[in-house]
Amino acid sequence: MKHWFISDLHITDINERNGNLLLRFFFWLNENPSSHSVYFLGDIFDFWLSDSQVLQDHYKQLIDEIRKFKKGGGKLVYFEGNHDFHIDRFWTKYLDIPVYENEAFFNIDGLKVRCEHGDYINPDDHVYLAYREQVRRPWVEWFAHNLPGRFWKTLGENHSKKSRKKSSNYALQNTDKVRAMIQAYAMKVFNTEPFDLIVTGHMHVFDDYSFDVSGKKVRSINLGTWLVEPVALLIDQGQVSIQNIATLINKKQPS
Repeated sequence: MKHWFISDLHITDINERNGNLLLRFFFWLNENPSSHSVYFLGDIFDFWLSDSQVLQDHYKQLIDEIRKFKKGGGKLVYFEGNHDFHIDRFWTKYLDIPVYENEAFFNIDGLKVRCEHGDYINPDDHVYLAYREQVRRPWVEWFAHNLPGRFWKTLGENHSKKSRKKSSNYALQNTDKVRAMIQAYAMKVFNTEPFDLIVTGHMHVFDDYSFDVSGKKVRSINLGTWLVEPVALLIDQGQVSIQNIATLINKKQPS
């Protein structure tokens, strides 16, 4: 089985570049779905909250392909980001897709892989960390599930646009600093529970870093953002590689 990891697409519509690429990627996967597993590491959509019918209708073609992928034997798990949260109401209930708020570990082809969105990579971003804590409070979740979807879509898209612009500008202006944070975080969390590979997103900077701990080689990969380049991490028979999705779906058939 081939294992694909993607993050930070920030899709707003299936007719824009990243939405269309993800849709075509699932067309490609659905030629042989049982041979693939997909790990969404958050911010797949520029905004998704609860089980809003408005969002379901807006992304219907993509959701239909994901449902087809699941029914065909494909595996998909979803890690919430800061643009998509309280989502299990739809993704788990209706699509049978496990949703994680925090990190999780997977044994893949002999590798112990830690996956997460990457919310805690920058410990100095106190505003974001406070926001993350607030939006996951039970009373916020209640409003998320009970206020009209159209209200949340309008409010969320306006907020997401500002947040995305801020994140991208920060990453562009502080690339070396962000990479240092990603690497320091990987080494820090390795000490809490060792792994072979950690895969993160959120920071909008691609980084591929290896370090040694007592003779053990450990790898940290932050997937950056499809706003820059549509890349995915692939684990295939224990081999880790970075794939450009646009290039991939234009030249190959899945196997």
